[in-house]
Amino acid sequence: MNFKGDVPTWIGAMTSLVSGHLTRDAKSSAQASICPKQEIWSAERRREDDDVEVSGLSLYRKSLGHLFTSKASSPGSAIMPYQPPHGGQNPLYPHHSPPFQAKQEPRIPPQHQHDFGPNTAYPAYHKPPVHPQVILPTSTYIPQQYSPHPQQQPLNQPPNYAPRPIQARPPPSANNAPLHYGGAPPPQYYPAQNLPETYPSPQPFSAQQPPLSQSQLQPQPPSYSPPPHTYPQVVIPHQPVLHQHRAVSAAQQRSTSVPKSQPKKSQSLKHMRSKSPVKMTQPQLLPAAPGKPAIDSHVLLLSLADEYIDAAHSQGTALAVAREEAETDEYYKLIATGLACLEAVLKNSKLPPRTEALVRLRYARILYEETENDSEAETALSKGVDLCERNRMYDLKYCMQQLLARILYKSNPRAAMKHVDGVIRDVEGYRHTAWEYAFRLLRVTLSLSSPAQQDTAAALQNLQKVSSLASRNGDKAIFVVSAVIEALVRLQHSSGHDSIEQAQRALATARSYQLDNKVLDIPQISTMIQMMDICCSLLEYDVKQSSEKLQIMQKVMDQKIDDPHWQNDGSFSVPLSHKTISPSAVEPTDILRVENGNVLLTLRWLPEHDLYALCYFLSSVTLTAKNSHDGHKAEKYLSEGLNMIRGNFKSPQEIPESLAYATTRIAWRRSLYCNMLLQLIFLACARTDWALARRTLKELKSTVSELEGKIDETTTCLMEYASGIISQGTGDLKTALATFQLPIFALNHSISKSSRNDPRRDTAILAALNSALILRDPSRPSHSHSAASKVLSTIEPYCRTSPNRYIQAAYFLISATTHTESTIQTKHDLHHSLQAAIAIGNSQVTCIALTFMSWKYFRGVVGEQSEKSARAARAMAGKADDKLWISVTGDLLAATLDSQGKSREAHATREQADVALLGLPPVLKKMKSGNSNHSHSQGGSSAGRSSSEMTMKAVEI
Repeated sequence: MNFKGDVPTWIGAMTSLVSGHLTRDAKSSAQASICPKQEIWSAERRREDDDVEVSGLSLYRKSLGHLFTSKASSPGSAIMPYQPPHGGQNPLYPHHSPPFQAKQEPRIPPQHQHDFGPNTAYPAYHKPPVHPQVILPTSTYIPQQYSPHPQQQPLNQPPNYAPRPIQARPPPSANNAPLHYGGAPPPQYYPAQNLPETYPSPQPFSAQQPPLSQSQLQPQPPSYSPPPHTYPQVVIPHQPVLHQHRAVSAAQQRSTSVPKSQPKKSQSLKHMRSKSPVKMTQPQLLPAAPGKPAIDSHVLLLSLADEYIDAAHSQGTALAVAREEAETDEYYKLIATGLACLEAVLKNSKLPPRTEALVRLRYARILYEETENDSEAETALSKGVDLCERNRMYDLKYCMQQLLARILYKSNPRAAMKHVDGVIRDVEGYRHTAWEYAFRLLRVTLSLSSPAQQDTAAALQNLQKVSSLASRNGDKAIFVVSAVIEALVRLQHSSGHDSIEQAQRALATARSYQLDNKVLDIPQISTMIQMMDICCSLLEYDVKQSSEKLQIMQKVMDQKIDDPHWQNDGSFSVPLSHKTISPSAVEPTDILRVENGNVLLTLRWLPEHDLYALCYFLSSVTLTAKNSHDGHKAEKYLSEGLNMIRGNFKSPQEIPESLAYATTRIAWRRSLYCNMLLQLIFLACARTDWALARRTLKELKSTVSELEGKIDETTTCLMEYASGIISQGTGDLKTALATFQLPIFALNHSISKSSRNDPRRDTAILAALNSALILRDPSRPSHSHSAASKVLSTIEPYCRTSPNRYIQAAYFLISATTHTESTIQTKHDLHHSLQAAIAIGNSQVTCIALTFMSWKYFRGVVGEQSEKSARAARAMAGKADDKLWISVTGDLLAATLDSQGKSREAHATREQADVALLGLPPVLKKMKSGNSNHSHSQGGSSAGRSSSEMTMKAVEI
């Protein structure tokens, strides 16, 4: 008898597939595409900006030494009133009118110390000028070389005390355009309106001026209006040119205020903004040769790093499928070059704090994903965490701590969990609720990756805290996600008998919010709810209810096709309430981002293509019990899923991601593909299609070889079991027995007897049951019978208390056919077997039990009851679509009809049995033909004996 993979075993494997992917890189994994956020400029932040600007000016004064004197700090200077730009919203720079210029008094000698009198004509604002004007005192001319930049006034010109028009920098753009590294927008210069041309007609600018006479050294009145003031510029001495650009004349430089070409913006960190508009000094530019623009070295290196890394990631998916050595080497060369650029920036450039933090985070992430240099990544992250702590960049700090926990988990899982617990206490104390969600979900991920039971309890505890916190803050989507994950944990890891009830209770709480608009917009959540609901019904062996729920899931999936919320990388965003976090307080990262005024927590699960393939697999498992009599619908669904995955292997969807992530995703798809092939093998064996089973097994072994040993033990165990039942079903009992006695099917005392989800244990029990059937073959020596009894006694503690009804039905059936000494015990075992088989809708076990009962108690009995028993067994064999049992029950019914004098009907029944025999392997055909010839030679009296031999042989097979 062939016991194929039972449904709870498949549900265990399927839930492992779902949760394995969900907990691995779902929940809080890093995302690459983050939208910029909307800045909110408050008065408090403007005051912070003023402090930063004054600090920048101090650095500027220090660099120029004693040549510069601030008017604001000089004795006797008057306060310069403002004409606020932008409708009076941002009074940052003074703007003087012509009458004021005419009335301006001459400078007062320095004997009046800080005599700031009131100005009745122009009221003073409450803030001092952000950028004080710079006074250039008269000094002896010293010939120098000057850089021909249009914004710099020659230092040998006499000071001009006339007020200069200053144009304020415009506020941040409304479209929230992405920024380059550093978080500050590139400088934009706007000339003052309604003013005469500040420069005369273009003339060649001489780098070396002739010496001046003594009369020319005296102060001269200004002959032209000064140029518009932008930011203080420091003249840097000439250095070797790093990069050559096309030549630009001095006249062209003076005629244009905005450079025509800007450095290429970063593609990966362009979305990053700081919490407040921090104004920093201009980055130092490396001067080029005369007539050529200067170069910012660190921006150039960062842009090159992005180009190299993005070019490598663009071919990550194709490399994960093809795995060609030459292309893989080229991939790692690009990654190494990008890392070298990032490392050069960190070592050789003095970066603003936020820029340095972003570079360190990206550098550590690439090291974690692409290399084995975990210690170097930890060092970079530790420095980055300290930097973020000093500058109060908490969002970037938490991102680094998340990545640090994942790096620690590779070498020391306990240390990683302890680290996450410490961070959770910190964010809980600071009331950073959004990050508490992220770190508690990360703790759940790490806990479920560990086989220890205490880690499962910790995962459930964190999920319950997330649910409680989300309920208090009104985060309905977070509440639903937490409840669905809890249901999954209950089904997969809980060992209690009430685990299904607890999972259903968690799903009921999740369904209470499933009609909320924020939840309906996330297709992954609705799909997860339907899938977990079907799994609960399957584990309760309610075939009818699971079929009804399957139709609901398929309807939901049809509605979600081409939903705009699907992402290619499998990520989905969960909205958070404004009570949890304000959008203005968020630093956009790969975990938290702002979109349409809402803060979103980003999680990762399965992309659309993989999720639909998994639903096809679940549909096949749900309809397994009906496959033999509903037109093989389970095989049809399975065929669709297999075609989807095969097509993905041939032409994979190009997703820009690292080779490590792409390899993990492809490995998951191959694992799902292996489980689908195993399901197809068991469906083929159930209806004795041994040719299809062998072809599928060959394809399965080829797929497993491509995984290069990265296949889980459960899949390996199921593959060996499938190989054994094919050998047993085709009559090769010796090979089958050797397969079932492999070490992988050994049961030790450490294996739990009551755990609901343990596919390897259940498969080992099925292998032992089939071994007992082979060992009790009458043609074997007598000591084999004692060996069969010993095998049954070994697995008895596992079978009698097993929560798996398929295991119980098979065990009691084999116990009844093996221990035939006691009639009462045999009837007891048959009763339990039939009761369990009917409850779970298993046609094969029901057919075998009825056939054995008819042979055991009605063999040779003339009467209506014996005929009804034989006809019931034959009908159940036809429902199971098992050719072996159709042939056996046909012979049994023919023998019963012969004993009652119904020879014509018996002859027709025997012909139908012979037709069914044509689809059996040659070994069984030979045995059947030998029994038929023996019965014809001995007469009708021996027909019952031949049918009984055939029945017992069929039970053995």
